[in-house]
Amino acid sequence: MNPLDLTRFDLNLLVVLEALWSERHVGRAAERLHLSQSATSHALARLRTAFADQLFIRNPRGIEPTPLAIELMPRVAEVLESVRPVASPRGPFDPAHLQVMLSVAATDHAVLTVIAPVLAKIQAAAPGVVLRLRPVDAESALRMLDAGDIDVVLGSGSFAQVPQRLDCQLVHKERFVGIARKGHPALVKRGKKLHMELDDFVRLPHILVSPRGDTRGTVDDVLEGLGRTRKVSATCPSFLAVPFMVGASLSIAVIAEQVALRMQETAQLSLFELPLALPSWEVFVVRARGRTNEPAVQWLTEMMIAD
Repeated sequence: MNPLDLTRFDLNLLVVLEALWSERHVGRAAERLHLSQSATSHALARLRTAFADQLFIRNPRGIEPTPLAIELMPRVAEVLESVRPVASPRGPFDPAHLQVMLSVAATDHAVLTVIAPVLAKIQAAAPGVVLRLRPVDAESALRMLDAGDIDVVLGSGSFAQVPQRLDCQLVHKERFVGIARKGHPALVKRGKKLHMELDDFVRLPHILVSPRGDTRGTVDDVLEGLGRTRKVSATCPSFLAVPFMVGASLSIAVIAEQVALRMQETAQLSLFELPLALPSWEVFVVRARGRTNEPAVQWLTEMMIAD
């Protein structure tokens, strides 16, 4: 590919390229850019001419990038990240004046325990902000950040060891607890907390949160070290459904404490301390290091961490 003549190339087209990459749809990209669809299509045509490549090819769901677009995007994202702080208006930052879509990649757990508690505060402080929540997994998160597909990632576990080019901020710590329906006969009160004997814990039927349908998890590994096994009577791909399954049966489950606390009244649950030691973990906000000083990204991060 020949070098671009920057005296004739409109650098604003890179912003259009970024939006098309993120949205994978001309109409949605136009909406994100506050442009008409015809103007966005015209900008895409200019990009195709400049790069001598289609860049995006239509498919039944919208558009998909060509190999050249995939090769270009990390460098385009880096350029835009460098330019934005320079081009940003000086003066006090006021979220009330924001008119922007912020993309957050997060697990269901993070949406429930991080986003939901601060959503009302975000809406009150910045009514013009649209939060676009997207699913995430460990494999895709870093790629999406590098490409500029998303503004921040809410992740846990291995996200504490992200590459140096990324910034990682702790949101909160999490641990596992047991849940059972209220009044479950196997629950025993000790002090202010409910407990369950190990013999009852392994005897009772368990419901396992398992997105892929596996019938074994961390609990089974720890029990194996104790020479014990449990009975998994059902697996469920959604952890949000498990509390209601437990509340309607004699089954028990092991889930994240912050989830259990938010679901206990609705699902009629009791929380109990586990009769075995399970590892805790941490939830993080991860950002591209070059974007940590962007006012909108910094503000959103602070809103999620401050709760």
